[in-house]
Amino acid sequence: MSSAIGMEAVVAAAAGATLSVDFLIHPMDTLITRMQSPMYTTQYKSVNGAVSRTLFLGLYQGFGPTIITSIPSSAAFFTIYEGLKGYALRAKEEGRLAGVPLPVLYGASGAAASLVSCAITNPAEVLKQNAQVYRREPSHSGGGVGSGKVTSPTMNTLRRFAKQPTKLWAGYTALVASDLPNTTLTFCLYETLKERFLGGEGKSRERSASQQVLASGLCAAAAGSASSSLFVPIDVVKTRMRLAAGGEVTGENGPSKTSIGSPRAKIGPIAVAKGIVLKEGVRGLFRGATVTVLAAGFGGGLYIGCYEAIKIHLS
Repeated sequence: MSSAIGMEAVVAAAAGATLSVDFLIHPMDTLITRMQSPMYTTQYKSVNGAVSRTLFLGLYQGFGPTIITSIPSSAAFFTIYEGLKGYALRAKEEGRLAGVPLPVLYGASGAAASLVSCAITNPAEVLKQNAQVYRREPSHSGGGVGSGKVTSPTMNTLRRFAKQPTKLWAGYTALVASDLPNTTLTFCLYETLKERFLGGEGKSRERSASQQVLASGLCAAAAGSASSSLFVPIDVVKTRMRLAAGGEVTGENGPSKTSIGSPRAKIGPIAVAKGIVLKEGVRGLFRGATVTVLAAGFGGGLYIGCYEAIKIHLS
């Protein structure tokens, strides 16, 4: 993948995979955000404890910011990942990294790519998650944040954050803390499983395109599910921090001002985690775990499968 044509194939494959998968996965992502939010028991459950139908309404809220930033972030991620992985493999063949196991090289490549990707996606993720839990209040004749002209949850959320744009970086530390080890572990598992499945880099080229795509998709699904299950608590903390940022800049509509209890200007992830445990117990840190694991498996498998299919077709 070192040639210019190879890099163009990587970028095109990443963009194509993003467009294909985000549309299918976004509803599951919305469910996860709502289940992890502090308003879950009051806003998305009925008095008798049953799940309310409001949980399943507006599942594509916040889709705009996702699609705008996910294409450049995915392109950046895979350009860096493929470039570093190719360099590491060549260095290992030349004996310079002989003592470093391949899974470690794959994981390090994924971690480096993830750092860049996180920097691109965090503001959009904050907008997306606040839009996902946005509630349209009954219209009043008076003014207010949503005085009736702008009804889109995403646009209303964007208008609120325009007053305090620095809040768009809320949860960045939690994002990096979860994404770096998660990505490292995922790509370690993915590349290791794929090598076992296809028989290494040399033998994999002898396989048909359909076999390579199928193996990539299945291995990515297994790796994504396994690794995501370990990082659900950090994901919950990250969601609470982002929703709290929305609560701090909101007017009458949008996420509650008590998103994580009593949000202050700067609340760290440790304080948020402690607050969740105190109010909801340890179970609160595992909200939406089942849907998270399913989404990671389904989304990861479909995403990598599409990525490999497009890359093989263009290369």
